[in-house]
Amino acid sequence: MVCRLVYRCCLSVLLLSCPIAFADGKTSPKGPVQVGASSQLPVTTSSTQARTDFEAAMQNFEQYRLDTTLQFLRAATKSDPKFAQAFIMIAKISKDPAEQAEARQQAKRLAPAVSPGEQLLIVWLAGVQEDNYLQAIAAMNDLLAKYPHDARLAFLAGDWLTLQERYQQAASVLERALSVLPDYPAVLNDLGYTYAFNGDFEKAFAAMDRYIALVPNEPNPHDSYGEILRMDGKFEAALEQYRASVRMDPNFGSEVGVADTLALMGKEESAREEYERAVVFAGSQGDKVQFELQSALTWIREGNHKRAEKALAEVAAHAHAAGLGRLEAEAHRVLAMYEPDPRAALKELRAAESALQEPHEISVTDRNEEHARILRVLAARSADARDMDSASKALAQLDAMAERSPSQVIQRCDHGAAGTILVAQGKYAEAISHLQEDSADPMSMRLLWRAYSNTGAASDAQTMAAKLAGLNVPTVEQALVVPQFRASLVSQARQP
Repeated sequence: MVCRLVYRCCLSVLLLSCPIAFADGKTSPKGPVQVGASSQLPVTTSSTQARTDFEAAMQNFEQYRLDTTLQFLRAATKSDPKFAQAFIMIAKISKDPAEQAEARQQAKRLAPAVSPGEQLLIVWLAGVQEDNYLQAIAAMNDLLAKYPHDARLAFLAGDWLTLQERYQQAASVLERALSVLPDYPAVLNDLGYTYAFNGDFEKAFAAMDRYIALVPNEPNPHDSYGEILRMDGKFEAALEQYRASVRMDPNFGSEVGVADTLALMGKEESAREEYERAVVFAGSQGDKVQFELQSALTWIREGNHKRAEKALAEVAAHAHAAGLGRLEAEAHRVLAMYEPDPRAALKELRAAESALQEPHEISVTDRNEEHARILRVLAARSADARDMDSASKALAQLDAMAERSPSQVIQRCDHGAAGTILVAQGKYAEAISHLQEDSADPMSMRLLWRAYSNTGAASDAQTMAAKLAGLNVPTVEQALVVPQFRASLVSQARQP
């Protein structure tokens, strides 16, 4: 536990002591953010065409048109095969593990020939894919300190922190950026998400309103607004926003937002029809498999075990054929979570671990984090079956992983597994501190509610019950926990 606490402290110091970089207000984010000035991160390339393509790529990235972003980045590297910054952005954005790995290695190989700032960018973005978080975050901080007037760099940092679920740090970065450049659409987008994930929907909606006003003809503002409305349980309003995005650009990908929303509303057949449409317009094999996985969850929500098992097996087979080892493992892990037979669940977990060991290209971070999720499920299923020896062995593996890596996913899996085992042992007071570290996961939330209830913390239990019952995210954990939990609350309320 000491090593894990040290990691978290180091990570917090790195994030909170960072002298964040912001633009000087002279460049309007409504248009292209200029590159190449001394106050901004250099773009080292020998090709004028490559530079033009790179700028087009970054503008599309800010609009979340990722397929178009990648097309421009690939074109830039064809015009200049030594374009290190373009390669590291491909590695960041691509959902093809093989392309991601090749681009990352190219960027690292070319790094000695580019500017010190670009070298820091490569250390940062490569490090987070290689489970080298401490060095990566230190490089990010150094980079932001080196270019304190680069608006785009501030956006990249805030966007990454949001994806890492470090919402308070992300909000701090983005709010300070926005105080200098109040009309930066991409920053408003991410800021809306950070507010929503922190439970402040009023501020989130205000950010989305401003975002839409700034770029009214782009689909992403409506897509993002739809997701945030859905998080707050405003399903019909969410569907309106998603469908507005689809009308603007059927190729953008908002069909999956419509499908996820219908699934959370309990309209599973309609959701499956929308997922089918989303698969047709998917820009990559990774997206196709992900959407098929989301569709498979509709059978879980309906309680149809046979159809869920069949659908998830098909997802695993598709992922295997496409060389997507992480998604193959995830499909098996999801089935293990849903499988009522402990022995069958264990078989699925073995298949998930095997998928990670197959000779598919997969980043160190993706492999380690998915392995942590598998171990967490193993610990939980073993504890449910009263096989505390197997549960303890899985936790020991997670402890070792958590001591080596400050990854948010690994740390939370470790705490979630520890809390799960302690609750199974009736050690509710000891479980609480662990479960609080994983309090965004529905399974840990349910256990935390139980632990609060059993230790007399009635107010905390009530708060957690409301938070869990109001959770609207299209994940397997939500599908397995929240509908049942809501039904139990209704049943309790009806009792005299």
